[in-house]
Amino acid sequence: MVETQVEHFIPNDLKLDPSRRLLIVTGPNMGGKSTYMRQAAVIALLSCCGLYVPAQAAEIGPLDAIYTRIGAADDLAGGRSTFMVEMTEAAYILHRATPHSLVLIDEIGRGTSTFDGLALAWAIARELALRNRSLTLFATHYFELTALPAEMEGCANVHFDAVEHKDGIAFLHEVAEGPANKSYGLQVAKLAGVPTETVRQARSFLARLDQFSTRRETHGDLFAADGAAPAEPPAESELRMRLATLEPDSLSPREAQTALYELKRLLGEDPGAS
Repeated sequence: MVETQVEHFIPNDLKLDPSRRLLIVTGPNMGGKSTYMRQAAVIALLSCCGLYVPAQAAEIGPLDAIYTRIGAADDLAGGRSTFMVEMTEAAYILHRATPHSLVLIDEIGRGTSTFDGLALAWAIARELALRNRSLTLFATHYFELTALPAEMEGCANVHFDAVEHKDGIAFLHEVAEGPANKSYGLQVAKLAGVPTETVRQARSFLARLDQFSTRRETHGDLFAADGAAPAEPPAESELRMRLATLEPDSLSPREAQTALYELKRLLGEDPGAS
C-alpha cells in the first residue's frame, strides 16, 4: 500500500566505474544523501534479479555483492555499542568487498570522538578505494574527506544542496558535482522544532568554535604526509563574533535593547553614559 504521494519526483543520475569508483557524498541532513544511496542499491538489486529498473537508461555490470553500513543502533542483546556495531560491519566489508562489489557507507565514525571518527572514516574510504577498489558511495558530514579526490585517483565529490530563506530552509534533493559548502545543522534543528533560544545559543557557541577551526583553510592539508600542523587562523574579535550571532528579526524590543548594551560594553563604552 502506498501511504504518500510524491508531487514532484527529482531524478538523479549516478555514474560509478573503475575511474570513478569512490564518491564522497556530502550535504545537509534530509538533503537526500541516504535516499540516493538506497536508490542505487535497489536499482542494482532489481537488475541482478532480471527485473526492470526505474531509469530512462541503465548500464549495470556484474556485481558479486552489495554491502551496506547504514543506520545507527546498538545491539543490547549482544552487548555491543553503536560504535562497535559500526566497526564490526565496516570490518566485514573491508575483508570481503571486491572490485565487483557495490558498497554503501553512511555516516561512519559518529559513535566515537570527532577526531577518532574522522580518522577512521578517512582510512576506511582510502582502503575501499585503493585496496578493495569497490564501487563505493560514501556519505559523510566530515568535510575533511572532500580532500580525498585531490590525493588519489578514482575518487570524486558529489553533494546535495539546500537554499536558506527568511522562514527556514528548502532542500533541493538534486545531486551535483563537487563538495557541499555547508551542513545546515542548525537550520535543520530549528525546522525540527528545537526552541529558538536553544538554536541561538548553539549558533553563538558555533561562532566561538570557528575561532579555533581551520576547516575552511586546510581541507587539503589535514591528512598531509608530512604531519605539519596547520597555521591557526587569526582570531575574530569578541564584538565581531557577537554581531555574527545576532538575529535582529527574532529579538523582542527588550532583547534588542539588552544586545545593544552588550555591544556598547564590548566596544569599551559605558552603557549607562548619556
